[in-house]
Amino acid sequence: MSLSTVFLKLEYLFTHIIPILVLAITLANVLSELGIIDKIAWIIRPLVRFANLSPESGLAVITYVASGNAGSAMLAGFYENGVIGEKETIIASFVSSFFSFLNHVFVYFIPVVIPLLGLQAGILYISARMFISLCVTATAAIAGHFILSNPNSVGSNTGSNESSGRTKRIKNVEKTKKTGERVEKKVKKGVKRAVKVLRKILPRLVLVYTITAVLIAYNAFKPLESFRVLSLPGQASAIVAAGIADTTSGFAAAGSLLASHVITPAQAVAALLLTSIISMSVVFVRHSLPGRIAYFGVRLGLKIALISSILNVVYTALVLVLLLH
Repeated sequence: MSLSTVFLKLEYLFTHIIPILVLAITLANVLSELGIIDKIAWIIRPLVRFANLSPESGLAVITYVASGNAGSAMLAGFYENGVIGEKETIIASFVSSFFSFLNHVFVYFIPVVIPLLGLQAGILYISARMFISLCVTATAAIAGHFILSNPNSVGSNTGSNESSGRTKRIKNVEKTKKTGERVEKKVKKGVKRAVKVLRKILPRLVLVYTITAVLIAYNAFKPLESFRVLSLPGQASAIVAAGIADTTSGFAAAGSLLASHVITPAQAVAALLLTSIISMSVVFVRHSLPGRIAYFGVRLGLKIALISSILNVVYTALVLVLLLH
C-alpha cells in the first residue's frame, strides 16, 4: 500500500509537475532572448519598480497567478543563469505571495473551501488568507525597495551576482538590437539556456520529491503531528486535530460544526488559522523545505523556506488575534 502511494506521487510528478517546469523554464528563456519580458511585465510594473525587481523577476511573479510551479521554475531558471542574484530571488519569491494566493483562490478555495465551510465562513477564511498574502507581498516589496538597487540605475552595488546578472541582460538586449539576430536563432539560444538550467534542476527535483514521497508513505512525519502549542476548548479542538492530520479534513470538521451551529464562522476560521500555525513544523518539513530545495538548491532553498515560515506564522498570528478580539 505504501509503495503504491509512492508510485502514485511519482506519477504525478512526471505527468503534472515536470512538464509544467520544463515548459516554464523554456518559455522564460525564449522570452528573455526575444526581449518580450519588458513588454509583459507592465502588468505589475508599479510593484516591480517599487521593489526594484528586474523585468525577469516581474515575469516570474505574474506567472504565479497561472501556476505556482511555473512561477518557481521561471525564478529558479533566471537565478541559475545568473540573470538575477540571490537577494532578488528571495525577495521576488515573496513578492509573488499574493499572486500565488490568487491561483489558489480558483483551484482550491472556491471549489473546495467555500462548499465545505459555507458562504459566510468561506469568504471570511479567504479574506483572512488574502490579508496574510498581501502582508507578505508588501513586506517583500518594501524590503526590495531598500535592499535592492534600481535595475535601471548606473553603478548599482547590491552584490556581484545582481550586478553581473543585470549587466548580462543589458548587454544581451544591446547585442540583439545591434546585430539584428533572427528570431529562430534567439529561440534556439533560449532553448539551449533552458536545457542548461533543467540539467541542474530536474535531478534535484526528482531526488527530493522521491525521498519526501517515501517518508510520507511510511509515516515518517507522524510524530510531528502530536505536537501542540495551544489547545482549543470544546468541539473547536476537533478542527485542530483533523486539520493537523489533513488540511481538507480540517475544513470538513469546521463545516460540520458550523452546520450544527456549535461554533460561529469567526470561531471556525480562528480554529483553522490556529491549526495552520500549530502544523507549521509539519508543513515546513513535508512541503515547504523539499519544494524550495528542489527548485533553488539546499542553501538558497533553506533560506526561502525559513523566511516563508516566519512570515506566515507572524501574519497568521496577527489575523488570529484580530479575529479573537
